[in-house]
Amino acid sequence: MACKHCAVEHAAGSACPAVSLEGQRHGPLVLKRRLGAGALGTVYLAEHPPTGHRFAVKVLHPHLAARPEMRTRFYREARALRELTHRHVARALDARPGPGGLPCLLMEYANGEPFSRLPMPLAPVEAVELLVQALEAVEAAHARGLVHCDLSADNLVLTRDARGERRVKVLDFGASAVLSASLSEEERACGMVVGSPAFIAPEQWAGEAVDGRADLYALGVVGYLLVTGRLPFGFGRVGELAPPEPHALNPSVPGALSAVLLRALAQRPEERFPDARAFREALAGCLGAAARPAPRPAPVEEQELEDIEIVVDDLVRDAPVARPVDAAPVTGVPWDILPHPIPLTPSMMARPIPLVPGVNVSIFGGVVPEDGATPLHLALREASLGLPPAPVVEVSAPCVPAPPGLAVRVGLPVSQELVAVKAGDVTTDGFFAAWNGVLPPLAARLPAELSFAGRTVTCECDVVRLVTQDEARLWNVDAGVFVQYAEPGEPLRQLLAQALAGERPRGAEPRPDGELARLLSRAAAVASDPYALLGARPDVDFDEVRRRAIAALRRLEAFRQRTLPAEQRRALESLRQRVEAARRTLGEPLNRAGFDAIRGNLAGLSCCVRAGLSDEAVEPMRRAFLAARPAAEARARTLFTQGHALEVQRALRDALSRYAEALSLDPLNVSWLRHYDDLRQKAHGVAPAASTLSSGAMP
Repeated sequence: MACKHCAVEHAAGSACPAVSLEGQRHGPLVLKRRLGAGALGTVYLAEHPPTGHRFAVKVLHPHLAARPEMRTRFYREARALRELTHRHVARALDARPGPGGLPCLLMEYANGEPFSRLPMPLAPVEAVELLVQALEAVEAAHARGLVHCDLSADNLVLTRDARGERRVKVLDFGASAVLSASLSEEERACGMVVGSPAFIAPEQWAGEAVDGRADLYALGVVGYLLVTGRLPFGFGRVGELAPPEPHALNPSVPGALSAVLLRALAQRPEERFPDARAFREALAGCLGAAARPAPRPAPVEEQELEDIEIVVDDLVRDAPVARPVDAAPVTGVPWDILPHPIPLTPSMMARPIPLVPGVNVSIFGGVVPEDGATPLHLALREASLGLPPAPVVEVSAPCVPAPPGLAVRVGLPVSQELVAVKAGDVTTDGFFAAWNGVLPPLAARLPAELSFAGRTVTCECDVVRLVTQDEARLWNVDAGVFVQYAEPGEPLRQLLAQALAGERPRGAEPRPDGELARLLSRAAAVASDPYALLGARPDVDFDEVRRRAIAALRRLEAFRQRTLPAEQRRALESLRQRVEAARRTLGEPLNRAGFDAIRGNLAGLSCCVRAGLSDEAVEPMRRAFLAARPAAEARARTLFTQGHALEVQRALRDALSRYAEALSLDPLNVSWLRHYDDLRQKAHGVAPAASTLSSGAMP
């Protein structure tokens, strides 16, 4: 018999998945408190303990999660939402099983007031400002084929951005689609629909197919509510009579604004605005110029992105051949160490991507930057479509490292022998200990030893969560255990406070490591090039990139095990991040193609094509590249035609030179790259001597 709480059968005496999940872990996050629940799931406020960053986690209801088709639909909608990135949409960041195996959606936490709790009626100019922001979000969603179908005053939230400016956030995109899929044929036949009754469009009540105009109707209801303080039709099914004109209920509402809202509330979709842009423009035009919302200011500060720095091939000398498991590619480019982006239009060349240093956080192995920076190839693709950048960057960053100088040893499960462990997520309550062996059971009590600044404190810890090998592979993190201090005494609290405050250890620091000092000196002296960082040729293949990167990281890891002064340890960590950046930039064809294109590395681009880079994948990047160079494409075609004529005449050396010139102007033309590469292989020794194109050939 199904449980009365969760509607799912589970063993007697076992924990019910419907009970509150407060206090449980979702990856590196702690579910702090329940924010609310709806028809689809329960939403919790989650916190990343080391940094204090907060997120929202939506947990699918157990009775829905018990149906495989619902789990599949939940994850499918989550993947679609990952592509929807807009300043007025609460971002979907990640979807994966969480506590009890229930599907969880990790989202941006919109900390503010829903429209339903605002003091109404609002001044018309204020209501228009909020509606325009909501329509901008809906417009972006509709451009990607996403229709909300359940917009209401409860899932529109008024927040404040970093500058204190009011910002609307739209929540729950995709929820209606998942719930609609849960309805049975009998329920549909009885007229059951998904949505908030007072905001549902007439065609939704009728069970007809809906499009984006249903969302415009819902926003019309929201606008009517904001300016009058009441709903146009009450809380039930839409009536046949037209609602009272808003200005008849609130004399401060201009007649033009009343007309705009009533058009959005038209019974027939074809009588409403054709799209969100038209609705938004009508709102902007219905107020006098003096009363229109002031344009939002530009970001307060913009900072140039620094080029990727490099290190000599000393990092990878005597590098062993990597095993296949070591060569797994890592995708993405870290947001804070990207190369200069390809300029998209002449007016954008002097406008760098804004960054806010120090506000990114590692979640499930990915860095979630607050400013929405994105890998190069995604930025180009989004820019070519006129869309905002994606917020999530996939990188390898399992947890917040332990404070420099803090050493941790933990007792093994069997022998209780203290061994050094790689610690992370260190707080005053506990820490994460990476553990490659057999994991201890939950609630096991382990001895531990923490050392910092010449002081050592022993304590006991309780195991509160396990990260298994399977989870580690899934999340791209280390396997291990999260532990909490059993009875932290004052000496332990003082040591942790000193370490977490970043205080320098008292007494004399260790002497600088001479070998590392020489390596860091050479690293600082070289030019900016990830190829040089890995000691790789411009035509290096992808397996060799990964082998060299792994060897370099292993060597740096060996340095990390040494006793180092704080300055050297920080410099070593910076160097490790640059090596990781080089691996991500050169180890994935699309990333590498974007990097090589702006540097004219024809040999590297040919490697990307041979690795399977398709025309479809690279075309958005190519269009953005050429848009910044208006005359390049025509000139490139002329040169390529000349090269073809020379090839027909069997003048292969001259033909290859012409093709190379053409590709210097249009380096992401995959079909040309294939032809050029094939001809070079046929010609063998007649290829041009220089495989890297002259930057002077670029327009």
